[in-house]
Amino acid sequence: MSRKTPGDGKLEITKVAAERLEPLGTEFVLAVNDTRGRGSLGTMPCTCRGGDKPHVHYFVESDLLRSLTAGSEVDLFLDGGGRQLLVVTA
Repeated sequence: MSRKTPGDGKLEITKVAAERLEPLGTEFVLAVNDTRGRGSLGTMPCTCRGGDKPHVHYFVESDLLRSLTAGSEVDLFLDGGGRQLLVVTA
């Protein structure tokens, strides 16, 4: 969990994880520990590796993620036949 996640509600994920979440659609059911709500998949173009190496960062976005503690570890699971994302503190 990055130090920014509790402030902005964005959990950075890998491109591979984002591809696995794409079938959920633009907005989906998200559960953070025992609290359910809505989440979405977001992207941000970036040049943090330099202007000649543009790339994209991927995020799960939800106000529910603001409840997590910076520095903690979480596990992500697809549940309910792949229709919702569970975020569970490790």
